[in-house]
Amino acid sequence: MQSEPVRVGLIGAGMIGQGHAYALRLLAEDGEVRPIAVTDFSVEAVDSARQICPFERVAADAQAVIDDPDVEAIVIVTPTTTHRDLVRAVVDAGKPLLCEKPLATSFDVVREMCAVVATSGLTAQVGFHSRFHPLINELVRLVSTNELGAPMGYTLRDDQYWPTGDVVPGHSSWRSQRAHAGGGALLEHSIHSADILSWLFGPATSVYARTRNVFGYDVEDTAVCTIEHDSGVVGTLISIFNGVRGREERRLEVFFERGAVEVTTDFLVGAREDSFLVQRPDQEPERLDVAALRDRHFEAEGIARRDFFVYLYPAARAFVRSVRDKQAASPTFSDAFTAHALVDAAYRSVDERSAAAVERAG
Repeated sequence: MQSEPVRVGLIGAGMIGQGHAYALRLLAEDGEVRPIAVTDFSVEAVDSARQICPFERVAADAQAVIDDPDVEAIVIVTPTTTHRDLVRAVVDAGKPLLCEKPLATSFDVVREMCAVVATSGLTAQVGFHSRFHPLINELVRLVSTNELGAPMGYTLRDDQYWPTGDVVPGHSSWRSQRAHAGGGALLEHSIHSADILSWLFGPATSVYARTRNVFGYDVEDTAVCTIEHDSGVVGTLISIFNGVRGREERRLEVFFERGAVEVTTDFLVGAREDSFLVQRPDQEPERLDVAALRDRHFEAEGIARRDFFVYLYPAARAFVRSVRDKQAASPTFSDAFTAHALVDAAYRSVDERSAAAVERAG
């Protein structure tokens, strides 16, 4: 007997919010979600979200979504500065939540939010959708199984077009303002990479970083970090916001005792950038069939449909199933703390012009 669908409210219907709306629509078609309410300060954004997903009603504001007795779980997709109050309000209402990244513009607030969620015991997930990428999962498997020996070091290059209206006409511009975003390429974009690196190699212990503001905004568009992990693995991260409209690529090279792996990804499912190369001793480099790898991963996860375009769908699916089953969700707010702690140490390193220790949870 199939369980009742999880009744979901969406707070925030901008560009990313509409991506979440599409994921919720697919889950509604799957019988796993009932989309109840949506809200945004933009009437046009709400209209677009409702064209994508059949929300039953438009709420006057975020609190109305949270207080709606028909809404069982909340998805928060609003600018970073609003997350703190919204997460606290949802926790006060005793409802499960999924909050987009970054959690907050300052690490002090992240620390506070994680403590509030941990104390609540509620099912709570953070929007690190790269954890649902099949290629990243295959790399995690290689690290965890020791198939190529122990990981030694890595280099990760993470670049994207500047998500601001000055570079991409019609795009929102709050990410180029420190007061609203808290940081630039490193916090707003490469918090995903901070999470991936912590997932692969364990929490970071120290970071040495430098940044630049080439475009002239008050947040960085260039960041370079040397990172040491508790596991002993060392690596470099370079994060870039550039003016190459349409470009969005992450390339991670990991060097093992008995192999080297190069993984390139984009946020889109089946992106042209996707590739996975493995070099073993005395062998020609092996380029994996990424389409076959992706299908195997989805099949293993029980995902039958293929009509989703970003990894928001499997992330949302994992969340609503955790809510339905009253289980902990993943990635957690504790995972977000670990990623934010790495980024915070990088910013402190820039200010202090020396290596900075990374704060550990608990």
